[in-house]
Amino acid sequence: MKIATTETIAGYVITKNLGVVIGNTIRARHVGKDILAGFRSLVG
Repeated sequence: MKIATTETIAGYVITKNLGVVIGNTIRARHVGKDILAGFRSLVG
């Protein structure tokens, strides 16, 4: 299985398109805030 962020891959035929994937990140400058941000990303 090949995973790519482009529409084509040289030398391969695309057989299945899984659609758009959306990600979310939270960045903090303080260690305590980093831990809290990690909990927030788990909860959503």
